[in-house]
Amino acid sequence: MEQTLNYINGKGSGYSVDVNHGVIIARFSEGVEVFREDQVLYKTLDMNTMHYDKAQRMFIINCKSGKECVDRQLFIKKIQRDYARLSFPVTLDEKGVEGMKKAFKHMMLLIENPKYKSSEPFEP
Repeated sequence: MEQTLNYINGKGSGYSVDVNHGVIIARFSEGVEVFREDQVLYKTLDMNTMHYDKAQRMFIINCKSGKECVDRQLFIKKIQRDYARLSFPVTLDEKGVEGMKKAFKHMMLLIENPKYKSSEPFEP
């Protein structure tokens, strides 16, 4: 899990992803100050919708059935809302997009089965 999270966190800047008891926690910061935190139960994400929006430079995973499953807290404005996707600001090429998809799928399998192992690299 640590290597998978290191890979995901290394693809962009200004965010860090962690997993706690099946909840994916993404914290977004500028410098040391966290301005946003997204929390989502891994089972509510639709892994078939993972994609990269090149124009927005965002890696996106939608919630299942288009329902809102991501609990987003904006600390600066003290706002809490639910969203229908989890997104990460990154600049990726084709290898990076496929690597992120593999890494998130691998992370989900590790959440479901902590003894799961795979030696397949995320990127060739």
